[in-house]
Amino acid sequence: MVLGLPAHPLLVHFAVVLFPVAALGVAAIVAIPKLRSRFLGAGVIALALTVPFVFAAVQSGEALEDVYYESEPHSEYGEMMMPIALGTLAIAVAVWLAIKYSWPKHIASSLGFLMVSAAIGASAMTFVVGHSGAEATWGGKSELFIYEDDEYGDETYEDDYEEGEDYGDR
Repeated sequence: MVLGLPAHPLLVHFAVVLFPVAALGVAAIVAIPKLRSRFLGAGVIALALTVPFVFAAVQSGEALEDVYYESEPHSEYGEMMMPIALGTLAIAVAVWLAIKYSWPKHIASSLGFLMVSAAIGASAMTFVVGHSGAEATWGGKSELFIYEDDEYGDETYEDDYEEGEDYGDR
């Protein structure tokens, strides 16, 4: 709990934003040769710093699930994120090592391809997990945010007025 709120909705936003940005950043650095020598180490470190946020989001989600609800697809997808984050980080470290220690070009190129693929896949999975969490939380409740025009053309909430009441000129 953070200030009386479950930690998961707060922590998940760090993981959902920072992890894909860092992973795609490393992929871009790997894909653009001019950036590799200057930014690859920093990119890998940035990616490594996001993994604890993924861990915290997964753990807080499991704790929340035990207490409040069972959101089956979201929890199943969420459990996949830690291995995905660690795998993406491992590939990033391997690419960094391959470039730093001048491994054979075909190995470095293959690792670079894996890094770009892992970053795209990890980002897509992060979207799937986030979307399923939003569906678990807000699914079927979106009508709360739909405005309707009243007889005067003004936007109002559907249940602002009691049915049958006369409101006169506004």
